Amino acid sequence: MRTRLMFGLLLLGITGIASLSSVGCAQKKEAPPAPPPPAVTVTKPVKFRVQKYLEYNGYLEAVETVQITARVKGFLNDIKFVEGTEVKKGDLLFQIDPREYDVNFKKANADKLKAMAELKRTRADEDRAKQLLATQALSMEDFQQRVASRETADAVLKQTEAAIDMAKLDLEYTQIHAPIDGQINRTLITRGNLVGQNENTLLTTIVGIEQLYVYFDVPERDLIEYQRGLRDQPESKSPTGAHPLFVGISTEQGYPHKGIIDFRENKVDSGTGTVRLRGRLENPKIPPGNVRLMYPGLYARVRIPMGDPEPQLVIPEDALMTGQEGRYVYVLNDENIVKKRRLKLGATIWRSPEKSDDLVHPWTLTDVKGPAKKDEPPKKDEPAKKDAPPKKEAPPSVRAVVSVEEGLKEGDRIVVNGLQRARPETPVTPEMAEFRGPAGDEPVKK
Repeated sequence: MRTRLMFGLLLLGITGIASLSSVGCAQKKEAPPAPPPPAVTVTKPVKFRVQKYLEYNGYLEAVETVQITARVKGFLNDIKFVEGTEVKKGDLLFQIDPREYDVNFKKANADKLKAMAELKRTRADEDRAKQLLATQALSMEDFQQRVASRETADAVLKQTEAAIDMAKLDLEYTQIHAPIDGQINRTLITRGNLVGQNENTLLTTIVGIEQLYVYFDVPERDLIEYQRGLRDQPESKSPTGAHPLFVGISTEQGYPHKGIIDFRENKVDSGTGTVRLRGRLENPKIPPGNVRLMYPGLYARVRIPMGDPEPQLVIPEDALMTGQEGRYVYVLNDENIVKKRRLKLGATIWRSPEKSDDLVHPWTLTDVKGPAKKDEPPKKDEPAKKDAPPKKEAPPSVRAVVSVEEGLKEGDRIVVNGLQRARPETPVTPEMAEFRGPAGDEPVKK
């Protein structure tokens, strides 16, 4: 009897567990739907007249460089300039003790007076000798001696005049003036030192900085293309045809300084396969501090325009990414699937200045359906919507524009915003933005 009771209880427990399992399976929810494809902003490249450039590395050099030396011996009495400042041609720089040379100058003037008196006496003797010779009271030999004495006195006078000029020149050399406009270096000799004892003593240097040279090496292939460009220009006396160039230094964006190529070497270096070219450019003072940005010896980036501007596709630089394969963009196909596309880039044709107030010719990305609104929180009485489509983002501002030589065609849709949400071979929700150039520089139409 007891065994039957325990068997019944066990059967009842198994039946209860089975009932609970069936209830749990009945209450199991279905899997949630997949999230919608992420939203990205896309645009199409536009054609724009792009100037082809060749770019090189170079360095700046002074147009004029002068070594200031002591040309006479003496003690350095005074230094009349502030080290490192700009000086003008004719400014007094150094003062050497002039006393010795002032004495020499006075002595030379006294010698001249003595020579003039001697010449006056010998001329009087010559005149008396002529009268005595006419009356045969003087021999021809004595007459010729008096003529020789007058000629000697005349030569001595000229010699003293030359000595005066030399003494005056030495006296002037005690004051050393700037021979050119430029920036002066530190003084290499301090006050009280003897200079010019056995050789010309170097005191300091001055470099002209109102204009600068930029030197750079060009491969022979580029030189041939450059020469072909000169062939189509009108004949010029300059061997370089005054071809323009643009220069930027390491801390600058782009190439803001314009100049001309004024010299090239007369042969190609067979060891490197390059030829050295030289450009000249202005180095103006920049307000409000009136300082010059460029100095001799600085590293410089050089850009040379080649040929006439030609229509070429351009895109915002923000669309570019970099990988082991080089620069690439994300392009959407007809099914809005993301594809990776490698590009061959050309010149950077525009870059936003550091200060937005200086933006003169902006490039823009504009939502084709109007400006996107900011996300708004749900109202108090209205519950948040589930499975809502992704919020629309405002198109990004354009910071730079680059040209594309290979890899894109007109009509391609490239991702410019939301790159972190896009993945190759996955779908996305595109939001179209129109890419436009600055006013007055309309894209080239078909």
